[in-house]
Amino acid sequence: MSQRRLLIAHPGATSLLYPLVALLQRMAFDVRFETSFYARPGDTYERIAQALPGKLKARAERELGRRRHPDIAPQGIVTHPLPELVHVLAARTASPALTSSLLRWRNARFDRLVAARIRRERPDIFIGFDGSSEQSLRACKETGTVSLLFQAIGHLRSGLRILEEERRLHPEFAHVSLGDTSEDWIERNTREALLADRVIVPSDYVRDTMVDNGRDPTTIDLLPYPVDTERFTPAALPRPRHPLRALFVGQIGMRKGVKYLLEAIKLLTRHDIQVGLVGGIVDGSEWLKPYLGRYRHIANVPHAEMPAIFRDADIFVFPTLHEGSAMAVNEALASGLPVIVTPNAGAVARDGIEGFVVPIRDAATVADRMARLADDPALLARMSNAARARAEAHDAAAYSRNLAALLDRLPRPAR
Repeated sequence: MSQRRLLIAHPGATSLLYPLVALLQRMAFDVRFETSFYARPGDTYERIAQALPGKLKARAERELGRRRHPDIAPQGIVTHPLPELVHVLAARTASPALTSSLLRWRNARFDRLVAARIRRERPDIFIGFDGSSEQSLRACKETGTVSLLFQAIGHLRSGLRILEEERRLHPEFAHVSLGDTSEDWIERNTREALLADRVIVPSDYVRDTMVDNGRDPTTIDLLPYPVDTERFTPAALPRPRHPLRALFVGQIGMRKGVKYLLEAIKLLTRHDIQVGLVGGIVDGSEWLKPYLGRYRHIANVPHAEMPAIFRDADIFVFPTLHEGSAMAVNEALASGLPVIVTPNAGAVARDGIEGFVVPIRDAATVADRMARLADDPALLARMSNAARARAEAHDAAAYSRNLAALLDRLPRPAR
C-alpha cells in the first residue's frame, strides 16, 4: 500500500508547528509542508544575514533561527515569504488596526494558495490551522481530501465575549485592543470549524468553546500538547522553605489575568511569598502602578534560559482568561512546579493533584491556594512530584503515539 500523502499548512510559526511537522515526517506519510517563511540552512536569507555587520547580523541570525527546526527535512517544503515579511514588519512598526488587517490579508492570500494546491494535487489528508484555512477546507470538500483543523485557542467569539466583559469590569483596560472583532472575521472562524471533517483541540476548554459555537462534539478529538520533559526538569536540590517563589510566564496584560495574581498577593499582605513576572508588558503599564513593589519583573528572556527560571521557582500561577493550552504551564509541570490555573488555561493539571484549578477573576481563591502551598511543605512536595509525573505522561513520545492513533483512524479518501 502506497504512503498516504499529507499536506500541512500554516502561514506563520507557532511553538507546536515545527515539532509537529518533524513528527509527521517520521511517520508513514509523504509529507508536504506549506508555509509563508522557512529558513533552510545555507539559503539566500542565511547568506544575506551572514553578510550583515555586527548586531544586525546577530539579530538576523536569531530571527532565522526561530524559523527553522533541526529535525525537519527540507524536502517538500513550499514557502510564500512576501506576505509574512510584510506582516512581521507591520507588527513592529504599525498600529494594531493595520497589523490586524495585514494579518487577515496574509492569511487569506496564503489560504487561497494552499486551496489551489489541494485542487491540483489532491492529497489524502490536509492539516490546517484556525484563522487561515477556510478556502483550503472547501477545496478538501471538492476533492475528497480528509481534513483536520487544529484549533489552537478557544473559539474567537467565546474569547471576545470574555475579554469585552473584562474591559467593562476594569476601566483601566478600556483602551486595550482586541484585534479584529468584526462579525465577518468571527464568522470566518466559525465556518472553518464547521467545514473540517474533524477538529483537533489541545484542551477541554477549547472543546467546550467549539461545541458552544455549533461544532458536533463527536467530531472533536482531544490531543493535549506534548510536554518537553528533557529541557524542563526539576531543580536538583530543594530550595529553602521560605520565601515561597511564585512565578508567572507570558504576556503581562489583560488576557492572561495577571491582575488577579497581583490582587492575590495584595490580599495576602505577607512577606514570605514573592512573585516574579517573566514576559513582555502589554496593554500599557498604567494598570501595574497600584502593584509596584509587590512583584519582580524580568523581560525578554531567551527561551534557552527559561528552564533555569522555572527551576528557581516553587509554584507557577497562571490565572488566564482565554487560552488554548498554554505551553508555559506544561513547562512548569515538567519543572516540578505545582500550578494554580484557571479552567481556561487548558492545562492538563488536575485540581488538588498537580496544583489547583480556580475560577477566572477570583483573586481571593488564588491567594488562598498560594497561602496553602506556602504553609504546607508536605502538600508542596506532594504536588511537585505529581506535577513532574503528569508532565512525563504527556511527553513527546505520548503525543506521537496519540497522534499516530488518531491519523490511523481516519478513512482513506474514496476516489
